[in-house]
Amino acid sequence: MKRIPILLSTAAALTLTACVTVPPTLNAKGQPIKFAEPILGPAERDNGIYVLLEKSIADGKYKVANVSRTRQPIANERQERVAFNSDLTRYAPDFTAAGFYTYADPGNYGEKTVITNCQGRAMKKTLEYSPCSSAFSYVFVPTSVTKSYVAGSMGYETHKRWEDPRFNLLRGVDSPRAALRQAGVFEHLDQLVSAK
Repeated sequence: MKRIPILLSTAAALTLTACVTVPPTLNAKGQPIKFAEPILGPAERDNGIYVLLEKSIADGKYKVANVSRTRQPIANERQERVAFNSDLTRYAPDFTAAGFYTYADPGNYGEKTVITNCQGRAMKKTLEYSPCSSAFSYVFVPTSVTKSYVAGSMGYETHKRWEDPRFNLLRGVDSPRAALRQAGVFEHLDQLVSAK
Protein backbone atom coordinates (compact mmCIF):
# COMPACT_ATOMS: atom_id res chain seq x y z
CA MET A 1 0.00 0.00 0.00
CA LYS A 2 2.90 2.41 0.61
CA ARG A 3 4.09 2.09 -3.00
CA ILE A 4 1.14 3.89 -4.55
CA PRO A 5 1.62 7.20 -2.70
CA ILE A 6 5.36 7.06 -3.42
CA LEU A 7 4.74 6.42 -7.13
CA LEU A 8 2.14 9.19 -7.29
CA SER A 9 4.38 11.70 -5.52
CA THR A 10 7.32 10.75 -7.79
CA ALA A 11 5.15 11.21 -10.89
CA ALA A 12 3.90 14.58 -9.58
CA ALA A 13 7.46 15.73 -8.86
CA LEU A 14 8.61 14.73 -12.36
CA THR A 15 5.66 16.55 -13.91
CA LEU A 16 6.43 19.73 -11.95
CA THR A 17 10.11 19.49 -12.84
CA ALA A 18 9.27 19.22 -16.55
CA CYS A 19 7.19 22.41 -16.31
CA VAL A 20 9.99 24.51 -14.78
CA THR A 21 11.58 26.76 -17.39
CA VAL A 22 15.09 28.12 -17.36
CA PRO A 23 15.05 31.90 -16.92
CA PRO A 24 16.48 33.79 -19.90
CA THR A 25 20.07 34.94 -19.85
CA LEU A 26 20.26 38.74 -19.97
CA ASN A 27 22.92 41.02 -21.42
CA ALA A 28 24.22 44.14 -19.60
CA LYS A 29 21.22 46.16 -20.84
CA GLY A 30 18.77 43.61 -19.39
CA GLN A 31 17.82 42.24 -22.81
CA PRO A 32 17.42 38.46 -23.25
CA ILE A 33 20.14 36.63 -25.18
CA LYS A 34 18.44 34.08 -27.45
CA PHE A 35 19.47 31.29 -29.79
CA ALA A 36 18.98 32.52 -33.38
CA GLU A 37 17.74 29.24 -34.78
CA PRO A 38 19.37 27.96 -36.92
CA ILE A 39 22.02 30.64 -37.66
CA LEU A 40 22.69 34.38 -37.50
CA GLY A 41 22.18 36.35 -40.69
CA PRO A 42 25.33 37.31 -42.61
CA ALA A 43 25.31 40.98 -41.47
CA GLU A 44 24.89 40.04 -37.78
CA ARG A 45 27.53 37.32 -38.00
CA ASP A 46 30.09 39.39 -39.92
CA ASN A 47 29.78 42.32 -37.47
CA GLY A 48 29.56 40.11 -34.42
CA ILE A 49 31.73 38.52 -31.78
CA TYR A 50 33.16 35.02 -32.14
CA VAL A 51 33.63 32.61 -29.26
CA LEU A 52 35.88 29.65 -29.99
CA LEU A 53 35.14 26.78 -27.62
CA GLU A 54 37.28 23.70 -27.09
CA LYS A 55 36.27 20.45 -25.43
CA SER A 56 38.90 19.41 -22.88
CA ILE A 57 40.58 16.04 -23.35
CA ALA A 58 40.87 15.70 -19.55
CA ASP A 59 37.23 16.11 -18.50
CA GLY A 60 35.22 16.45 -21.72
CA LYS A 61 33.95 19.92 -20.77
CA TYR A 62 33.89 22.97 -23.00
CA LYS A 63 36.25 25.83 -22.22
CA VAL A 64 36.76 29.18 -23.97
CA ALA A 65 39.76 29.05 -26.31
CA ASN A 66 39.33 32.53 -27.82
CA VAL A 67 36.97 35.51 -27.93
CA SER A 68 37.43 37.89 -30.85
CA ARG A 69 35.72 40.25 -33.29
CA THR A 70 37.48 38.35 -36.08
CA ARG A 71 36.68 34.75 -37.00
CA GLN A 72 39.30 32.37 -35.65
CA PRO A 73 40.02 29.18 -37.60
CA ILE A 74 39.05 25.85 -36.10
CA ALA A 75 42.31 24.06 -35.39
CA ASN A 76 41.08 20.63 -34.26
CA GLU A 77 37.99 18.42 -34.07
CA ARG A 78 37.33 19.33 -30.40
CA GLN A 79 36.66 22.98 -31.22
CA GLU A 80 33.35 24.71 -32.00
CA ARG A 81 32.74 28.34 -32.98
CA VAL A 82 29.72 30.40 -31.88
CA ALA A 83 28.85 33.84 -33.23
CA PHE A 84 27.05 36.51 -31.18
CA ASN A 85 25.54 39.60 -32.77
CA SER A 86 27.14 42.91 -31.73
CA ASP A 87 24.47 43.87 -29.16
CA LEU A 88 24.61 40.40 -27.53
CA THR A 89 20.94 39.57 -28.00
CA ARG A 90 21.36 36.62 -30.37
CA TYR A 91 23.83 33.77 -30.90
CA ALA A 92 24.20 30.64 -33.02
CA PRO A 93 26.90 28.28 -34.27
CA ASP A 94 29.01 30.14 -36.82
CA PHE A 95 27.72 28.30 -39.91
CA THR A 96 27.28 30.06 -43.25
CA ALA A 97 23.82 30.14 -44.83
CA ALA A 98 25.01 27.98 -47.75
CA GLY A 99 23.13 24.72 -48.09
CA PHE A 100 20.23 25.41 -45.72
CA TYR A 101 16.66 24.92 -46.91
CA THR A 102 13.21 24.59 -45.38
CA TYR A 103 11.81 21.06 -45.23
CA ALA A 104 8.01 20.93 -45.16
CA ASP A 105 6.92 17.56 -43.72
CA PRO A 106 4.00 16.44 -45.91
CA GLY A 107 2.98 13.72 -43.45
CA ASN A 108 2.82 16.15 -40.51
CA TYR A 109 0.63 19.07 -41.64
CA GLY A 110 3.49 20.69 -43.55
CA GLU A 111 5.58 21.23 -40.37
CA LYS A 112 8.61 23.33 -41.44
CA THR A 113 12.18 22.78 -40.27
CA VAL A 114 15.34 24.45 -41.57
CA ILE A 115 17.90 21.75 -42.32
CA THR A 116 20.87 20.99 -44.53
CA ASN A 117 21.91 17.94 -46.53
CA CYS A 118 25.46 16.75 -45.89
CA GLN A 119 25.83 14.75 -49.09
CA GLY A 120 29.10 15.77 -50.71
CA ARG A 121 30.07 18.07 -47.82
CA ALA A 122 33.15 17.88 -45.61
CA MET A 123 32.63 16.00 -42.36
CA LYS A 124 35.77 17.44 -40.72
CA LYS A 125 35.54 20.78 -38.89
CA THR A 126 39.01 21.85 -39.94
CA LEU A 127 37.90 21.65 -43.61
CA GLU A 128 34.36 23.06 -43.34
CA TYR A 129 32.54 24.17 -40.22
CA SER A 130 28.91 23.25 -40.76
CA PRO A 131 26.15 21.11 -39.22
CA CYS A 132 27.80 18.21 -41.07
CA SER A 133 30.89 18.43 -38.86
CA SER A 134 29.66 20.15 -35.68
CA ALA A 135 28.48 18.76 -32.35
CA PHE A 136 25.82 21.51 -32.48
CA SER A 137 23.66 19.54 -34.91
CA TYR A 138 21.38 16.54 -34.93
CA VAL A 139 20.30 13.89 -37.41
CA PHE A 140 17.00 15.16 -38.81
CA VAL A 141 14.22 12.57 -38.84
CA PRO A 142 10.89 13.98 -40.06
CA THR A 143 7.99 13.58 -37.63
CA SER A 144 6.06 11.74 -40.35
CA VAL A 145 8.76 9.05 -40.41
CA THR A 146 8.44 8.56 -36.65
CA LYS A 147 4.63 8.48 -36.96
CA SER A 148 4.86 5.81 -39.68
CA TYR A 149 7.14 3.70 -37.51
CA VAL A 150 4.92 4.03 -34.43
CA ALA A 151 1.82 3.21 -36.51
CA GLY A 152 3.52 0.03 -37.74
CA SER A 153 3.67 1.01 -41.40
CA MET A 154 7.48 1.24 -41.34
CA GLY A 155 9.84 -1.57 -40.36
CA TYR A 156 12.42 -1.40 -37.57
CA GLU A 157 15.43 -1.58 -39.94
CA THR A 158 14.10 1.21 -42.16
CA HIS A 159 13.48 3.43 -39.14
CA LYS A 160 16.96 2.70 -37.76
CA ARG A 161 18.48 3.81 -41.07
CA TRP A 162 16.67 7.15 -40.68
CA GLU A 163 18.27 7.57 -37.23
CA ASP A 164 21.76 6.46 -38.32
CA PRO A 165 24.04 9.42 -39.27
CA ARG A 166 25.92 7.20 -41.74
CA PHE A 167 22.78 6.76 -43.88
CA ASN A 168 20.67 9.83 -43.12
CA LEU A 169 22.67 12.89 -44.15
CA LEU A 170 20.01 15.45 -43.19
CA ARG A 171 21.03 17.70 -40.28
CA GLY A 172 19.30 20.27 -38.11
CA VAL A 173 21.04 22.81 -35.87
CA ASP A 174 21.09 22.44 -32.07
CA SER A 175 21.50 25.35 -29.70
CA PRO A 176 25.02 25.74 -28.29
CA ARG A 177 23.52 27.13 -25.03
CA ALA A 178 24.64 24.20 -22.82
CA ALA A 179 28.24 24.40 -24.11
CA LEU A 180 28.30 28.19 -23.62
CA ARG A 181 27.01 27.75 -20.05
CA GLN A 182 29.55 25.03 -19.35
CA ALA A 183 32.37 27.30 -20.58
CA GLY A 184 31.11 30.20 -18.42
CA VAL A 185 30.47 32.51 -21.37
CA PHE A 186 27.20 33.93 -20.02
CA GLU A 187 28.82 34.73 -16.68
CA HIS A 188 31.62 36.66 -18.40
CA LEU A 189 29.79 38.70 -21.04
CA ASP A 190 32.18 41.57 -20.30
CA GLN A 191 34.86 39.58 -22.18
CA LEU A 192 32.65 39.58 -25.26
CA VAL A 193 31.94 43.32 -24.98
CA SER A 194 35.66 44.12 -24.72
CA ALA A 195 36.70 41.66 -27.48
CA LYS A 196 39.00 43.02 -30.16
